[in-house]
Amino acid sequence: MFKPLLIALLSATLTACVPDTGPTPPPAETALTKEAKYFVGPWVEVLPGGTGSGFELSADGSAKAIDDPQTIYSSWRFADGKLYLTTAETVGNAIKTTETGHRVEIIDETSFRMFSQGSDWPQVYHYNSADVKLQ
Repeated sequence: MFKPLLIALLSATLTACVPDTGPTPPPAETALTKEAKYFVGPWVEVLPGGTGSGFELSADGSAKAIDDPQTIYSSWRFADGKLYLTTAETVGNAIKTTETGHRVEIIDETSFRMFSQGSDWPQVYHYNSADVKLQ
């Protein structure tokens, strides 16, 4: 009785020590719709005087602010004609995240209008690969 139990225990221990030599699978990519792929990249709203700020949206669903130290974007998604941006805010010792959906209208390959909730006045964002400064 003791010998079969010892063999089973040693067999399990030795099997656990064998390194996995198989290839490492690639990280899972977020499946983006054709419409969502349009938004991947840096987008800047140009303000009077030539200054501007915006966000960079990555294919993995992460987002970063451009020239806007007050806003911390953490993620994004596009669904039902709305661009959803998740922002993070420090509240005391905790981080509060808020997801806000903005209705968008695509103007052309390099521009879109984004309407904030409850507003009829859009912000116009332009694709900007030059001089992008991530926060």
